[in-house]
Amino acid sequence: MSSIVACVLNQTRAFSTLTTLPPAPDGLSPLGVDDAAALTADALQWVSSSPQDDLPITQPIGDHLLRSKHVFSIAGGGELPMAEFQSWGWEANLIWVTPDHRVLDPAGRLLLDGQGSNPDPLAVIPFPVDARRRQSEAAMMLRNRMMDPVEGILPVRGEDEIVAISPAEVAGRALALFLVATRAESILSGQPLDVQRMRARCPLGWAAMSPQELAFFERRPPQHAGSAAGHSDSANAAAVLIWRYEALAAMQWALGMQFELPWPDERADLTAVTRLMIDLPDEAIVEQARLRSTAELLGAAELHYQALHAIAFAQQSGHDAAGVVDPGIVCERLAVLAWICRLAPGEADWDATVQWVENGCV
Repeated sequence: MSSIVACVLNQTRAFSTLTTLPPAPDGLSPLGVDDAAALTADALQWVSSSPQDDLPITQPIGDHLLRSKHVFSIAGGGELPMAEFQSWGWEANLIWVTPDHRVLDPAGRLLLDGQGSNPDPLAVIPFPVDARRRQSEAAMMLRNRMMDPVEGILPVRGEDEIVAISPAEVAGRALALFLVATRAESILSGQPLDVQRMRARCPLGWAAMSPQELAFFERRPPQHAGSAAGHSDSANAAAVLIWRYEALAAMQWALGMQFELPWPDERADLTAVTRLMIDLPDEAIVEQARLRSTAELLGAAELHYQALHAIAFAQQSGHDAAGVVDPGIVCERLAVLAWICRLAPGEADWDATVQWVENGCV
């Protein structure tokens, strides 16, 4: 532990999730990357081992700390000078952590402590204004479709909280999804495509495949046309991975290759989705890749994030949401949007992001 970190542990710290900050008021000292990482790790360790780690507020606090991009320290003990720092705290989208391990919202209200105290009923996990606005818009869209959003679900991130995956990497992932979906389709049809030929035909897509996708290609397919409906590992995996056509359609929308992303109640036009991948050389898809605006991507992510929670709540309540949205489409699209916008906790890769969505985004 550096001498700076040891010193700052005895000071109140501020953890901001924004990539770009408003000018900080006097009395706050920004910390370097290594020291900030050490202090974030210390705060995360305390939150995860807190006597109140089973409280609902604990996970969003941990998520905030994981996403922190800037850490500040403020010297001195006693109460925070909120009159000076409150306004900036909201603008900077931060939480405070005091030396005695109290976690406070930007206004200094208690979110969590180690003494078993109840959180201040007015305390809130901070989110940027644009994130809250998109949350309200998505909830209204669900209500307009006669689907109730789940109360208490926090929004996804704001535009200044994320750094999206590069367009070229997104294009590579689209090529990988195309390989996976077509391989799955061929297995289910009883006529598996040759793996080596697919690899030679689309080296860029092959290079972009995830470990679990590569494992799928290594499985031996059913030996007979009629056996695809059996219980082979390859056929079972193919039945799941053929849904990647829906993920591919969402990826094409994110890249501007599709004009719109329809309401998630009707499956993609596979002829159109496939034609887009065949008509353009793979190199052109990567080199010409352009992402839609961060606002558009987050808007779609918010809608599908809320829809996923609404589906789960409806199922738990004994209701069927299939007439309003298709759960499979929602999951595939959300995996794509969450991966592009890096919404899953930590540095989640494609496989980890898919798992996060399948686990209900928890």
